[in-house]
Amino acid sequence: MKKLLTLMLLTLLAACQSSPKLEDDPRYAKLATVIDKHEFTEVERRQAKANTPSDSGVSVGIGFGIGSGGLGGGFGGMMMGMGNRDQPRDDQPQVAKGAVHYTVQPVGTQERIEVMSYEQHKVGDCVKVLAGHPSEYPRFFDLLPNESCQ
Repeated sequence: MKKLLTLMLLTLLAACQSSPKLEDDPRYAKLATVIDKHEFTEVERRQAKANTPSDSGVSVGIGFGIGSGGLGGGFGGMMMGMGNRDQPRDDQPQVAKGAVHYTVQPVGTQERIEVMSYEQHKVGDCVKVLAGHPSEYPRFFDLLPNESCQ
C-alpha cells in the first residue's frame, strides 16, 4: 500500500512540476504592441482614492462534517476559514496608487487588451502580456532576450 501511495504522489508531483509557468504558456502569454497609454490625472487619482473601498472587511466561516462508511468505519472533520475583502481586479485602488491604463494589440491580430500596470511603457513598445486566462487578470511579463514583436 505504501508503495502505491508513494508512486501516486510522485506521479502527481511530476505532473505539477511539468506544467509551464504562465509567462511561458503560449495559450495565455502573447507578444503585443502598446497602442494607447492613459495616465490618470491627479484629480482622477484623488477621486479614485476617495472611492476605494476599505480593506478592513473580514469574514469568518466554520463548517462541520460527520459521516459513516461501511463495516463500522467513520470520519469526522472540522474546517475553519478566514479572509479579507481583497478585490485585486477593482481599478479604483490601482488608479489611486499610480497605475497606468494601457491598450495593447497582440502581434498578428486585431484584438485589443486592456491592462492596468505600474510599469512604464511608451506607445509602440513591445510587451509580453497575459490575456484570456480564466482566473488571472491581464498583466505584463518581462520580455526574454530573444523575444521581440518583429
